[in-house]
Amino acid sequence: MNIKSYTLILSASLSMLFSSCIEEDSIKEPDYEVGIIARATIAPGKYWFNINELAGSEVSFDLSYEGFEVHTASSIELFLSRGSSQVSLGTFTDFPSTITMTGAEAYAYFGETPTSILESGISRDEFRITYEITTSDGETYSQYGQYYNYNPSLDGRFTGRYAQYYTNLPGFGTLVLDVRPPNPQNPNEQ
Repeated sequence: MNIKSYTLILSASLSMLFSSCIEEDSIKEPDYEVGIIARATIAPGKYWFNINELAGSEVSFDLSYEGFEVHTASSIELFLSRGSSQVSLGTFTDFPSTITMTGAEAYAYFGETPTSILESGISRDEFRITYEITTSDGETYSQYGQYYNYNPSLDGRFTGRYAQYYTNLPGFGTLVLDVRPPNPQNPNEQ
């Protein structure tokens, strides 16, 4: 055998010797922080605004949270966005809290009326609800990481950065509320 073969056999033997000495307890798991997320339990059929009847159509959901047995929420502040504009819907401290809002009320936050929307010729629009949770320890959470936008108009579909798929995740990063005509194929929208 030549010197290269001896070196290869020696290094393989040493590698096996040292790798067998590593204890499983010395392998460190990455640190991660368990967060807290808001939950929206949407009332049947109350997940979108009818663009043709803004004063009469409403969205309604029960606001609660999931602390994963680590955090307790002391308050959740909700924010309503339309395009790049955002307003506060208020801070809620009792859970679940029922949130109900008509399409006319949602547009009023942005200085619009059902008449001004009709005159502008808008046929589709959307509002987005985000939140900031303050825990009983005083920590605030407003970043959602891998949590998804929840658009109940898409049959409960969550949409994320990497894919769209059906899921029963308990929370949302952004709640998307469509403003559009009714879908004649959906019995909840008749």
